[in-house]
Amino acid sequence: MAKQGYGEYKDGIQKFWYLKKLWELSENLPVEDILISDIDGPDEVTWFTPDLLPTCRSIAEHCKRINNADLSYPILLTKEYKVFDGMHRIARCIMEGKTHIKAKRFIKNPEPDECYKR
Repeated sequence: MAKQGYGEYKDGIQKFWYLKKLWELSENLPVEDILISDIDGPDEVTWFTPDLLPTCRSIAEHCKRINNADLSYPILLTKEYKVFDGMHRIARCIMEGKTHIKAKRFIKNPEPDECYKR
């Protein structure tokens, strides 16, 4: 099974951070109440790609994950308010009409675990 993580593609560089390591690095970060509207990501295509289309089945699978998302865990944000981990929790908050979510945000982003030039 592939390691779970967060990936970014920008300027021909693919960067990838492992979630397990991010959670370890965020252990001492404070938990904040963040406005969901300040988060960069909820209005972007997140779970679907040209290779993984939003079929009825794939949407249902994500709905199940959203409904089961545990809001007792804060989400993890980059310095720029991008979502390292927690988009299903954000979706659940949006579905429940909440405006804020508990989050830990890096003031300085950790170095990626993998980098590839594409």
